[in-house]
Amino acid sequence: MRAGRRDERGSIAPAVPIIAMALLLLGGLGIDGSRQLNARGEAVAFAEEAARAGAQAVDIASGPLALDPALVEDRVNSYCDTVEQLGQVESCRFVKIAPVSDDDPRMLVVVTEVKLKIQASLLSMIGVHDLHASAGAKARPYEGVSTAEK
Repeated sequence: MRAGRRDERGSIAPAVPIIAMALLLLGGLGIDGSRQLNARGEAVAFAEEAARAGAQAVDIASGPLALDPALVEDRVNSYCDTVEQLGQVESCRFVKIAPVSDDDPRMLVVVTEVKLKIQASLLSMIGVHDLHASAGAKARPYEGVSTAEK
């Protein structure tokens, strides 16, 4: 050993677990963050489909385009029952029927809301076990053809 030089063998050993934990945490944020973004996309898709199912409940007996509120709620609830069986969907619900706009006060817009819950993978090591995602959607019936072609 040279004079004036200390023995530094093993001096990096205490830092290795800290660096490894930091890398695992960053990996967990990346992996679980992307899984949560994916769950958010699924929540949007489920909410949009539930709203579309409700928007198909057109009351054809009323004359001008209108929705049958009871049928709207029935169709949304039926769709929600189906997706809730998938296991990830925490709640799926019909919110309301809203007016189209300030200029068009007809109650034609179906509003829904979906909440998902997924299990965290790497973040569960630090106590985050569940990740949540939610979305709302609106849909309205399409106005177009009013008479049958002959």
